Amino acid sequence: MLIPRCSRLESKTGKFPTRSRPGVCAGKKVDYNLAKEISMSETIAHDRDLDLAYRAIARDPRYAHFINIPERIIRCLDHFGIACDPVEIRQSLRAYYLFIGVVDDAIDCGKLEIGRDILERFRNRVPCFDDRTRGSRVSLVIEVLKQNISDEVYPLVVGKLHELYRAIVTERKAETITAYIAQRKVVGRLTAELSYVLIRSFLEGDVRSFRRFLKRVGAVGCLVDSVIDLRADTRLGLVSFKPTISDFLKLLISTLREGLSVSMKHPALLGVFLEAVSDNVRDRFRVGPRPEPRFIAAPGKEGVPSVV
Repeated sequence: MLIPRCSRLESKTGKFPTRSRPGVCAGKKVDYNLAKEISMSETIAHDRDLDLAYRAIARDPRYAHFINIPERIIRCLDHFGIACDPVEIRQSLRAYYLFIGVVDDAIDCGKLEIGRDILERFRNRVPCFDDRTRGSRVSLVIEVLKQNISDEVYPLVVGKLHELYRAIVTERKAETITAYIAQRKVVGRLTAELSYVLIRSFLEGDVRSFRRFLKRVGAVGCLVDSVIDLRADTRLGLVSFKPTISDFLKLLISTLREGLSVSMKHPALLGVFLEAVSDNVRDRFRVGPRPEPRFIAAPGKEGVPSVV
């Protein structure tokens, strides 16, 4: 199952700390919205429905590229010789990058202010899996991600998510290709740094060089996305200026320069980088129409809009 269960909380190696899973306990589960206990048989059926809904999102072709990122990060960790718990890392990063993919899609087909409503859901540390969550892909990936964040780093992760949102807002306001490129790299570095924060407790040894590498790769990844999507983003009004051919060439050259710099420093990972680019390009041919975002009141916040 993609949604974590109690039986999956034990460390596979005994070396790495486990995460707490708020809202889940043996035998019975507390529904924090209804403030009453639910029988185990009802809990199992409820979890099965949630798992099926989550699997459906993960199988959506538009998010195939995001689902594949965790495996590539694990391969990079192996290249750096860093001991890790791949099971925990895979689970955490799949939840994180599926969240990134779904939220990015929602922001692109809605309004930028949607990000504030998404961040509002993180104010409640306890994951909420009610009927409204199950019927909303954005809400569901948020709650699953919350389950995959340890209590120790939760405040840091939420702070970084706010920082990432501010960077995206700044990117949308960029009025020149130079400012746009600079801000895209900021967004990429923050996205990658968040993934590092999520998995740091599952890594052993000196990981400083890996952290720097991950942030550089994140910056390049965002530039690659822009090379692929710039025309479509301009058409959708997601860019504040009208790019010219010269602007596109500047973006392309910057992307190639940054990409070659990372590849030359880590030639053994060239295949991983090319695979990522190829996967990203293929996604553009696999996707269908974007789902329209809807709004509901966030759990426990009557009248407060939340993206679903």
